[in-house]
Amino acid sequence: MRRKPSAIGPARIAAVCVTGRPCTQARFNEQRLELIALVVREISRRGWTELDALLFPAGFLRSDAWFGPLHPLDREHELDASDFADALRFAARRLDRRSPGCQIIVGLDSRKPNWGFRGDQLVVAFNALGVTGSARKIFPVDGDTHGWGRAPYLLFEHDPGDERRVIRLANGAEALLSVCYDAFVLSELQIGPTSKRRALRYVSDESDRWRWFERGEADAYLGRLQSLLSRVRPTVHLVSLHGFEAPGRELRWQRHGIASASAALNGALTVGAGHYNHGLPEDIRTHSLAAQHVGEKHLRQGPHRRAHVRPAQDGFHVRLPNSRLQALIRLFIER
Repeated sequence: MRRKPSAIGPARIAAVCVTGRPCTQARFNEQRLELIALVVREISRRGWTELDALLFPAGFLRSDAWFGPLHPLDREHELDASDFADALRFAARRLDRRSPGCQIIVGLDSRKPNWGFRGDQLVVAFNALGVTGSARKIFPVDGDTHGWGRAPYLLFEHDPGDERRVIRLANGAEALLSVCYDAFVLSELQIGPTSKRRALRYVSDESDRWRWFERGEADAYLGRLQSLLSRVRPTVHLVSLHGFEAPGRELRWQRHGIASASAALNGALTVGAGHYNHGLPEDIRTHSLAAQHVGEKHLRQGPHRRAHVRPAQDGFHVRLPNSRLQALIRLFIER
């Protein structure tokens, strides 16, 4: 029986951590799409049902297109027509048999454009019919934009307030999508301004022009996200992370990214998925990249913040045949 969108129940999120680094070339997408198909088959074999989302890391796929200058609606039309969209729709249809309305959330990095800037960092949600939402990275780290040795990341005015950053899950809940360091913007909105805002350097509209952020403009830029969150009030937060060198290296992220994001969203279930360059966590309960019911006081504890690790309910490992790709899939149920 298909769950009614108005019937709020506990969200059920499956998060996938993957060996290796983010995808660097579109020609590697085929193998990664095979991994998605394998994960979907194994989820069915293990009997997981009523899933609301299947979350993959940032940069899991690669595109040769540049989506940044497009209006968000046009951006989604392009994503729906991409060469990997059919495989994602098919995988969502397979999930739909036991988890009606389940969405696949996948991170997508794109090529360097001709403007002298680097490409996109996106997260895209697909169901059996196509794209249901998307979010482009809005909160870069300082290294993304200072331009020392590599092209900087360009921001777009409309992205922070784009309503497509929030998707409706099958259980009726609203879920915020974040790309990697975007998870840190939530605590910034609560306790800022901080020095993190200095990374907001280059901005554009939907034209072929760009400019420097003007004095005070960062407040208005981030205020669009604050307005969106005030209207929608998401209760689930899904974060696609690029990754870590090895298990155990994600503790800073867990404390200041994942747990702080939960605290900034009134304790919302916050779940992340990332790459691990050297190995994967063996124990499904540790290094979970998940938190829930973190109190607001956590935001003001600075270096004394705790990890607030939210253990997974279940999990398993898979390896793609004839490949180095391995994955850890964990199930988190909202409580």
